[in-house]
Amino acid sequence: MQVFLNLVKNSERAMNLQPRKELSIQVNALNQKVLVQILDTGSGVANPTELFKPFQQQAEATGLGLYLSRAFVRSFQGDLRYEPSGLGAKFVIELIAWKGEGLVDG
Repeated sequence: MQVFLNLVKNSERAMNLQPRKELSIQVNALNQKVLVQILDTGSGVANPTELFKPFQQQAEATGLGLYLSRAFVRSFQGDLRYEPSGLGAKFVIELIAWKGEGLVDG
């Protein structure tokens, strides 16, 4: 839940001064994985290679949000990544699909 909150809050801040404010969350199942895409119409990402490093200088808060979010997702054998988007930013959370009491057989 914390990861989704971090991503949505980041999107909210990025769209603050934009005339068009849209946040889209899409969920898809693909190859025994669940992909959650969070897309916004914010100002975009100027330096994607720095996104997941701790203590970002230009961050409005501690600069740990994306770093910790990725660590949380990876602790569940998933991943969090940024993907370039034509407008705004797009983050993808990739999780292993679960079925009943265990992992989906792959």
